Amino acid sequence: MSTPFRQGLNKVYLPNIIFRMIRSPNLQPNQVAFRVPPKCNKFDIHSYLTNIYGVNVQEVRTMNYLASYRNRAGSGREKKRSAYKKAIVTVDEPFEWPAEPEWCQLELQQNQLGTKNARRKMNGWRVRAPEDERAELKRVNEALQERMAAESGQQKKK
Repeated sequence: MSTPFRQGLNKVYLPNIIFRMIRSPNLQPNQVAFRVPPKCNKFDIHSYLTNIYGVNVQEVRTMNYLASYRNRAGSGREKKRSAYKKAIVTVDEPFEWPAEPEWCQLELQQNQLGTKNARRKMNGWRVRAPEDERAELKRVNEALQERMAAESGQQKKK
């Protein structure tokens, strides 16, 4: 005989806590990872997802991560990252991340090419990149400019 699932300690009227979804490549297709505040327990996470998003939750596993500190010369310890809790939620249906937008890939390419040029300059090589890299950077920059112009045109229409 199974007992009914009890609700969490915090009543959720309006969502005042933030759940951030985390990309975790090692999880099964029906599992999703969230970064939640340390005060949330398993019951709170379960009730939040079922009541607000209507997700059928099978299991919730949580892990606590402590705040990380680093030592600063002269000023003592400084907090680098806050404490958080990671929750791995098993749901009924397989979850699939949406495809990354094209502009994310363009910005990543632009960042990689810029980093390559900066490294070349730091190592004492000539600053000017080879012809193929310059052509690739020019293509990426033009594509980003077109996207930005299209977005600004859409915003003016609204």
